[in-house]
Amino acid sequence: MAPPMMATAARPRDDQPRRRQALLLAASALLFLLCGGGAPGAGGVVVAVAATASATATPGLVFHVGGPRGWRVPDANTSYTWWAMNNRFHVGDSLYFRYGGGDSVLVVDREAFDGCNATEPVARFAGGATTVPLGRPGFFCFISGAPGHCDGGQRLIVRVMVHPAPGAPAPAPSAAAAATSHPGASASGPGASSGAAAVAAGGAGAAVAAAAMGVLAGLVLLLQ
Repeated sequence: MAPPMMATAARPRDDQPRRRQALLLAASALLFLLCGGGAPGAGGVVVAVAATASATATPGLVFHVGGPRGWRVPDANTSYTWWAMNNRFHVGDSLYFRYGGGDSVLVVDREAFDGCNATEPVARFAGGATTVPLGRPGFFCFISGAPGHCDGGQRLIVRVMVHPAPGAPAPAPSAAAAATSHPGASASGPGASSGAAAVAAGGAGAAVAAAAMGVLAGLVLLLQ
């Protein structure tokens, strides 16, 4: 007679590796969500806002015309044209003129600048120290109001540029193709900014969806 078979108790399944895997997957998904998932419209939004605030808070530069010598008739080895070419001026910057008591600073148009005509300036400054804000893009022309000084080279023309938009992304190939296929569309119009916002929102939504799927998968493994 065969001995009765002994009932063997089933060994409890070791769920520790499975639980560890589930928790790791859920933690990774949450980290993906908090970091923005690398999507252009997620974590990059915080960086772009910080860069915009920093750029807005930065004051304009003050350029001392003529350097240590100040606003005076240049010698044979110096030139205000050369000085202007070696600097970059942007909207929000300003020019500081320091000059002697008998001199002055005249703001003139291009025709008066070319002809050293001081009879009808746009603005006249005297007093030895003048700060002129550069509040618009374009050209600014200055000449000395002292007789003979402009003809001696004491005149200055500067070109003022607009600061580039901080954090402005390069256009995507698809966006460039769309602009090419629709010549009437303007890249600087309101539609361009709203379209960029929609793309950013779509990127953020994709990151959130991916993170949510990861959390859900982790919980499913944890409950099995």
